[in-house]
Amino acid sequence: MTVDLSELKRTEFPACVKQGLRKLEDILHMPNVSHQQDIQLQIMDHFIFFCRDSSSSKIRAVGPVEELVVVRELAQYLGKMVDAASRNSLFITLFHPSTHDPRTQHKLRILSALVSLAIATHNVSVLDATAVWMQQVCCLSTWSGEVCRGLVQDYFQLTPTAPQHFAGALRALPTMAPLFTANLITTLSQLYAKVGSGEVCEQPPDALVSTVVWWLQGNQGAPSHLALAPLTNPLPGVSLPMTAVPPIAPLMKWCVESPFFDKPTVISAPFESPARRSSFPKVMEVEALYEKNPGKVQTECSDQYSKLHLSVIQTLQSVPSFRDRMTQKQVLCPKHVTSVVDAVCERIRTCNEKQSEAVNMSLDRLAQTILVALHTECLAGSLSDMWDALHRLPTKNRLITTLLSTREAR
Repeated sequence: MTVDLSELKRTEFPACVKQGLRKLEDILHMPNVSHQQDIQLQIMDHFIFFCRDSSSSKIRAVGPVEELVVVRELAQYLGKMVDAASRNSLFITLFHPSTHDPRTQHKLRILSALVSLAIATHNVSVLDATAVWMQQVCCLSTWSGEVCRGLVQDYFQLTPTAPQHFAGALRALPTMAPLFTANLITTLSQLYAKVGSGEVCEQPPDALVSTVVWWLQGNQGAPSHLALAPLTNPLPGVSLPMTAVPPIAPLMKWCVESPFFDKPTVISAPFESPARRSSFPKVMEVEALYEKNPGKVQTECSDQYSKLHLSVIQTLQSVPSFRDRMTQKQVLCPKHVTSVVDAVCERIRTCNEKQSEAVNMSLDRLAQTILVALHTECLAGSLSDMWDALHRLPTKNRLITTLLSTREAR
């Protein structure tokens, strides 16, 4: 079976984007199409993403206005697709990342803008498709991280004149798209936690911490179990199981390393330009408040991590009641926990004598999380590396000693 692209080649921009998407969707449903992958790439390169000139095989830069039009057309087309399976198939074809493909960075930039627009306009179809894409590429991957970097710029580094509905859009996310929100928390927290990298956690912006706490605790401060959504919510339009990565490990790393963090972060973030100041949607003027009463801000930020730690513990405690609905047994990866323990080891080695209280709080939170995870059978697989890392801790307090004693009782 052959595919006729003659009509598509006669279509002008931006109509060719919509026509290209329709043609691409049709091809995905066609059996036995000769050179199917080559035709898909041709349509995407020349009529959707415009990353190639018609007269050249070289990758070219796309103008910002052109790019915005492409994002708008993608949002409208995907938003009108009713069948979730077809939408996921088209979405994954459009944004399939590859380390060796020079198109990938351009596509991820467009995807980031598309998701940002979907959050602001409550485009649930795009958010659901993005949630599936994030699980397919892994929420902890650099590709997922690249997309979320753009969201941090749009929603957590706002200027004072940013529209108020941005904060409203963030508040609506858990209800509107719970699976996307849970995967978003995983990726955003990993950007700073760097679980598995061998590095210590970078201090996240306070407003991001506050927003994550708000998402996890729900409107009335009660646990929403949102973090378990990747394990309990069926992926829309997906028949084959995909490995889910809930945000427990990176959030755990935030909590156990937070006693070593500096004063509240009101200016910088790891991917923010030095010239750009942050005004986060907490919605409160953190910077002005800090100048007036630094002690109060420090206490409030510390309280946020206490609330976050409580949310992590409550999530782990709730696992048994959700076990029959979960798509996989593992909630917390032992390798990730080992990585967190190693980071705490590094923090303790480099701290000074005045930080004894921080060391004790960090060890308490580490031990509490692991004890609850063991009790609720959230840790699946070999735990030997985790136990060895715990024994290597330079300092051990009462709770760590209690935790280590449980190994002997097993």
